[in-house]
Formats: sequence, structure tokens, C-alpha cells
Amino acid sequence: MSDGVVKIHGKEYKTVAKRVADFRDKFSNHTLVTELISADDERVVMVSKVYDSDNRLVSTGWAEERRDASRLHGTSSLEICETSACGRAVAFLHRDLMGTEIASADEVANAISQQSDGELIEYIHAIDEHFDFVASVKSAVANEEWDTLRCIIEETPNNVKEKFSRAYTKVGVFNPHETKCMKINPKGGK
Repeated sequence: MSDGVVKIHGKEYKTVAKRVADFRDKFSNHTLVTELISADDERVVMVSKVYDSDNRLVSTGWAEERRDASRLHGTSSLEICETSACGRAVAFLHRDLMGTEIASADEVANAISQQSDGELIEYIHAIDEHFDFVASVKSAVANEEWDTLRCIIEETPNNVKEKFSRAYTKVGVFNPHETKCMKINPKGGK
């Protein structure tokens, strides 16, 4: 590791600590807020939100952690979940904050220990290749811009949308609410 950047399979991933430090340096007029959505004996769900100086929501990052995923998760799921949510929110704010990949070094290390490397790397490449689609959908849902979301969904080829069907709990890029808005009704599920 060098300066908060970790090389995994030839790709460079920033740690969440590096992302947050860069965020604080480059976006000092923005606020990062984390909210606990749910926590029980099985899992923890959190969302981190970035607000600009006008208090406008400009980025979100969701995380879900299973308490039985590892020994560390058994005692620290809340902390791991918060770290993941913050790293994702900051990554979706600006391309420079994410490094070369959306997933943080922390997330990749965790995911590699839970699934096959090739599958994860392929998915990460898809996210990188279609970053504008991912960021646009997240922004439209976060800001409840349903007409914009509808246009994005209609204009994006199905083969691109299918690449992002991975479950959020398996390091998928879209949280359950975003997936629902995209699939069921691009009007926020109303």
C-alpha cells in the first residue's frame, strides 16, 4: 500500500480513509452525514449522504453488512458498514475521489474473501466502463428527478442495465431503493 492506494490484480483502489481525506481537502464546503437505517442480530444497513454548501443532496452511498460474514463482522458490523457507506458516497461525488475504481480497497478485500476474484473484477470493470450511467441513476434517485431517471432508463441499452443486476449485498452498485425505482416505476415507486 502506498499513500492510501492498494493494488489488487493490477488495479488501484483507494482506501476509504484516503477517499475521506481527499474529500475533506477538495470539498471542504460539503458535508458528509451517515444515517443508520436498520440494525438487528443479522445485519446492519446505513446510508451516507453528501450535501453541498447549499444543503443540496449531491451524492449517496449505501452499505449493508451481515453480522455473520466474518469474525470481525460479528463484533464490528456497524463500523464496517459506516466505513463502506462513507467510501461509496464520496466515490460517487467525484471521479477523482474514487481513484480508478468505485469499490474501495476495503470493500474489495472483504468481497474477495467472500466470493470469486474473477466475478468481482469483471463487475468492477463494468462499473468503471459505465460510470456515467451509474452516477446519473444515483443522482436522479437521490434528488427524486423521476423524469430524468425515466430518460436514463429508456436510453440505456438493456445489455448495460443487465450488467448491474448484482445484489447490493454482493457489492452491487445499486441499493434496493434505486433498483426498485429503476425496475418497477421510475417515479420513485409511487
